Amino acid sequence: MSVWELLPITVKALHPLPVLASGGIGDGLGVARAMRLGAQGVSLGTRFVACDETAVHSAYKERIVHAMAEDTVLNELYDYDWPNAPHRTLRNKTYADWQAAGCPPRGSKPGEGTSIGHRSNAIGERVQWMRYSIGTAPPDFDGDIEYAPLWAGTSVSDVNEILPAADIVRSLVREAEAVLLGSQ
Repeated sequence: MSVWELLPITVKALHPLPVLASGGIGDGLGVARAMRLGAQGVSLGTRFVACDETAVHSAYKERIVHAMAEDTVLNELYDYDWPNAPHRTLRNKTYADWQAAGCPPRGSKPGEGTSIGHRSNAIGERVQWMRYSIGTAPPDFDGDIEYAPLWAGTSVSDVNEILPAADIVRSLVREAEAVLLGSQ
């Protein structure tokens, strides 16, 4: 069920509590649509991956900028840390290898137990990153980004450039106001 179907139901069920919309929103038009459906605010994830201030690998940001919604897939590929929790990622080498192998379950996935590179952990230590483990490629990741999880929602189609966060927020507000004020 999309956010656009779920949002009005949630707003009605939780009234008078405030509701934040999340999922599939990447531009001011989406913000305005969510507000019209009763949301008091929004949460954007994918749009802020391609942000100057986001501490992720530059190749990941570039993949976001050049991707379209059709390049994302809902899957349970990274189920080692999040079992039974479908997630949306960009298609990459890990996904292609897994799909070519017939989408085998945990324990039978191609390349299981292999390192895809090294990254710094939360306390600054360099550690191996194992294939199919969750995480986000930090700027110092030294492996092939195409083996790392590339989290992205369908709003990736709305992301066309890497910008400072302030510019993204200004653009979202300007676009949403134009839609909301233009309809009054």
